[in-house]
Amino acid sequence: MKAATGVAILVLAIPMLQGALAPYFPGALRPDLALLVVFGLALCWRNSATGLVLAAASGFAVDLFSAGLLGQHALLSVLVFGASRLLTVHMAMAGAVSRMLFAAVLTVAHAFGLAALTSFFTPGAGFGLLRPSYLGPHVVANALVAPIVTGVVAGIAAWISGEDTSGHRTLRIDTRRWVA
Repeated sequence: MKAATGVAILVLAIPMLQGALAPYFPGALRPDLALLVVFGLALCWRNSATGLVLAAASGFAVDLFSAGLLGQHALLSVLVFGASRLLTVHMAMAGAVSRMLFAAVLTVAHAFGLAALTSFFTPGAGFGLLRPSYLGPHVVANALVAPIVTGVVAGIAAWISGEDTSGHRTLRIDTRRWVA
C-alpha cells in the first residue's frame, strides 16, 4: 500500500499540482514539476526499468492532463530519464548547484524536443516555447525549484523502499569471501 501511494504521488499528484498552480503563475515562471520529478527519479530510483516505467507514466499523466498531443510528454520523459540516468552515472549530482545546472540544461533540451514534436505533427506551431522571453525565465524557475523537487522525490523514494537513498544511488560492492 505504501508503494502504491508513493507512486501515485509521483506519477499523478505532481502533474495535478502543476496544473493546479497554473492559474497563479505566468507560463514562463511556472516550473515544470513533472520534468523535475523525472530528473529526481533518474537520480535516486534504484531500479532503472521501474524508474523508466514511472517516467513514462508521469509523462503520460501530463499528456492526459494537458490538451496537447497524446504521447509527446511520455516520449520526452523517457528520453529525459534515460539521458539523466546516463549522465548522472558519470557526474556527481549531490550538490544543489549541480542539480540546478543540470535542470537548466534539461529544461532547454525539453523545450526544444517539445517544440520539435509539436511542429512535426502540427506544422507552424510549437516554436513559441523557444522565445528567449519565455524560455529564459522558465529555465531559471526550473533551476531554482530543482533541488527542492529532487529532494522530495528522494524522500518519497526512500519512504517507498524503506531505505535512505539521500538523493543518489549507492554503489554496491560485493566483497569476496575467502574460504579458509
